[in-house]
Amino acid sequence: MNSVQKLIPALLLATALAVGPSLVVSRAQDGGERLAHSDGQGTLKVGEEKFKISSVVVKLLPDRKAEITLITDITVFLNATWSSRGDSQQEFDLEIVGGATASGLQGNGKLVLGNDGKSVNRLSLKGVSRTSKRTVEADFQGK
Repeated sequence: MNSVQKLIPALLLATALAVGPSLVVSRAQDGGERLAHSDGQGTLKVGEEKFKISSVVVKLLPDRKAEITLITDITVFLNATWSSRGDSQQEFDLEIVGGATASGLQGNGKLVLGNDGKSVNRLSLKGVSRTSKRTVEADFQGK
C-alpha cells in the first residue's frame, strides 16, 4: 500500500511535466503574436514603377492588427487588420489601414503562411495611396 501511495504523486508529476509545456505553447499560438518571414520573389508596383521584393516579414498581433514589411530596393512598412479564412490557421484576409494621418495606403490582401506558421508562402496586396492616388500592388511567393 505504501508503494502505491508514492507511485500516484510520481505519476501525476510526470504527467504534468509532459503535458504542461504543450499547453503553454498552444496558448502562446492562440493568444500571442505570430511572426512569419520568408525570402522569395515578388513584385511591388507603385503606379508605373516596379520593384523586386526579396523578403517579407509579417507580424500578426493578438488584437487582429498586422505589421507588414516588404523588403525591396526600398523598404515598405504597412499596417493592416487581419481575419482568419474559415478554420484555417495558415490563411488570412488582410485589410490595409492608414494610421492617424491621412497619408498611407488603403486596400486589402491575402496572406498564406507555411505549415510551420513561421514562413510566408504567399502574400498579395492591392490598394491605393491616399496621398498620390496611385495604385499599389504587391505579389510575393516565398521559397
